Amino acid sequence: MKKLGIISEFNPFHNGHEYLLEKSKEKTKAEIAISLMSGDYVQRGEAAIIDKFSRADAAMKAGFDMVVEMPNYISLQSAEYFALGSVKILNKLDIDYLCFGIENEEPDDFLKKAYILIDKKDELDVLTKKNLNNSSFTKARYNATVEILGDNNFITSNNILALEYIRAIEKINSKVKAIPIKRISSANKDIKLNNSKISSSTAIRKHIFDSYKDHVPSYSYELIEKSKEIYGLANMNYYYDLFKFLILIEHRLMDDIIGYENGIDNYLEKIAIKNCSFNNFIKEATTKRYTSSRIKRLMLNYILENKICFNKYDLDFYKVLAFNKKSEYILKNAKAKAIIRKKDSYNLSKTDKIVFSRMIDASNLYNLSTGRNLYEDFTKKIRRY
Repeated sequence: MKKLGIISEFNPFHNGHEYLLEKSKEKTKAEIAISLMSGDYVQRGEAAIIDKFSRADAAMKAGFDMVVEMPNYISLQSAEYFALGSVKILNKLDIDYLCFGIENEEPDDFLKKAYILIDKKDELDVLTKKNLNNSSFTKARYNATVEILGDNNFITSNNILALEYIRAIEKINSKVKAIPIKRISSANKDIKLNNSKISSSTAIRKHIFDSYKDHVPSYSYELIEKSKEIYGLANMNYYYDLFKFLILIEHRLMDDIIGYENGIDNYLEKIAIKNCSFNNFIKEATTKRYTSSRIKRLMLNYILENKICFNKYDLDFYKVLAFNKKSEYILKNAKAKAIIRKKDSYNLSKTDKIVFSRMIDASNLYNLSTGRNLYEDFTKKIRRY
């Protein structure tokens, strides 16, 4: 059976995601569609707008056959490690195709440029280092990429992530075939709702209390509204208070945490002392060198104790959030162990148990911050469709 994978956040699930799944199935003719989805924390360094079970529910209603939870140490990383960690998991699920959105490029042109950048990696690294003077790595990489391609339209956050997916496939020598799908109507960074009713996640989150209804499928809208009514939305000030306690009062060390750079702990400590609100803290901490997303990811990784050494682990499990009858083929044939019930985790390796426990801790923290019940990973029935 041919299987396609889509790496996702679905924060929230919207019409563009429905389009991506539809086009992915059309191009690949795959019989099984799997979503590897960020759990309760997403790459921009924030808590997801609604919980992972609700987002998985929306994905299944859209036509996915299985939703697998991405470990939060992967979801809270820069594009390179986000992509590599995700592709490694999907490779163990033995998918045939990895489908992803791109911007400003036709698929064939995108692939040509991506492989140019992969072939010229050494030159790209040298130029990036040259451009690092008082600049963030992201900006330096951008300038280096433009210099090699002679094209500044290629560089968008979506395209960079897509490039890293391809780079990861090459790095682990996977048989997975990369399938770019061109986005329509709206770019990832757009903050305005689009008249075509296909808008970015950013725009939808920005308008989550007013006019977003037509930009998400009806089943997703119902889940979002139910979550808003019962729990409200996650408040990042909650996490900022935890961060301040750990760094200012407990003085927990940060030097082994994902995203750490020498001296950044002292830098953040000085700013945290002066700022009571999360927004003010992020505003002051953000510089050309330290992007807001990087600061937020580091803050959450620090709270969750996600350590740099995790990137060396070879995970041998995958945590299932939802599945249907068809996807039982994956459960029987994957090269890793499925975690569906608590007892499935009992025989994990030492390193897998560490990662799994961090996933449970992250869920419980999210539930505390939103007034949900603790231990839902063990008490909430996994959805079978």
